[in-house]
Amino acid sequence: MAALDYQDMLLVVQQSLSKKKVLIVDRQATARDSLRATLETLGFVDVHGAADSAEAFRQIHADHFDIIFSDYLLDGGRNGQQLLEELRHAHLIKASTIYIILSSERGYTNVVSLAELSPDDFLIKPIDTELLQVRLVRAIYKKHVLRKIYENIENGALNDAVEACDRVIQQQPNYMYDALRLKGDLLHTQGKTREAEVVFRFVLEGRVVPWAKMGLATALRDRGALAEAEQLANQVTRDAPDYLSAYDFLASVHEAQGRLADAQHSLQRGADASPHNTVRQRLVGDVAARNKDFLSAEKAYSRVMDRSRGSTLRTMDDFANLSRVMVERGNLTASRRIAADMKREWRGDKQAEMAALVSESLCLNAEGLPERQKLWLIRHWICKTRSPQRLWSKVNTVRNG
Repeated sequence: MAALDYQDMLLVVQQSLSKKKVLIVDRQATARDSLRATLETLGFVDVHGAADSAEAFRQIHADHFDIIFSDYLLDGGRNGQQLLEELRHAHLIKASTIYIILSSERGYTNVVSLAELSPDDFLIKPIDTELLQVRLVRAIYKKHVLRKIYENIENGALNDAVEACDRVIQQQPNYMYDALRLKGDLLHTQGKTREAEVVFRFVLEGRVVPWAKMGLATALRDRGALAEAEQLANQVTRDAPDYLSAYDFLASVHEAQGRLADAQHSLQRGADASPHNTVRQRLVGDVAARNKDFLSAEKAYSRVMDRSRGSTLRTMDDFANLSRVMVERGNLTASRRIAADMKREWRGDKQAEMAALVSESLCLNAEGLPERQKLWLIRHWICKTRSPQRLWSKVNTVRNG
């Protein structure tokens, strides 16, 4: 099938513009208002704004948006690329959502284009209306071409999704690599490692791209070829240092090889490259704690606590983990304060109460009062669940790492 030109694409998508729900994330109200006015001239009617990433998270968590525009420079040191990563990791936006980054700096283009989760487009401010329309139409049409793949994935029909990929590969040559990427990931999800490997090797024969190397590396790791997988991932971190999942992947390979210190180092490299990514900082803390590097764990978990404030990424485990690490560091006062903060933030939550009890028991044990610890636990937990054995089991699990 011959590729459509812009006018053909416009005819396909123009009737849907008024039905698209749009979110603009920008610190500047004037910038949001200006882009909203421009979008309205193009036929969009349902356009919303968010002044910071926390507000963006709240709105996206509450509703589905078809198109998201994000300024590259956001609040608190975050940027639009990191916001995209966090939204994807938290499963708050669908693959069919169009995500476009805006910036007044052309230098950011290479950063976001080589990232693990690349945006659908990147536009330079001030935005030209005609260019905006062309880019939007192309992005919407691309999602239109891939829509059957996305629909099948969302419905859990993975075999049908693979077949939809094959149809795009055969009928839409302009979107062949998009379909191949989706197909490789789907095959891997289904445990069809050898077939996924064939797909990614085929891509690399025609185009050397980070995602294909990482797809191949994942397939190799899953069939036990750890050295070759590590080599490919190292190439990606060298050639595309902003493809952040490569660092996470290297950590998984190092753990499989029993190299826990190297796993921590790889994760720390990724965290340093993306210091405001809450999910990755949490991983650093987890591995550092298992590695008995409690100072690094404290730093990582503290960053998670600072940067998840007001975010949907904040979890009760963040408090519990930091509290436990503070016990290991000998700072029992801080541990108790963190546990109290957890109970306050999750007031009435039984899991928070249990985690706070565990934290206090570890503090008592660290103070050399194991018998008092056990009596304290029994006394408090009988009042709540009449099951002290369950809590004691939990304490031993946490204490043993």
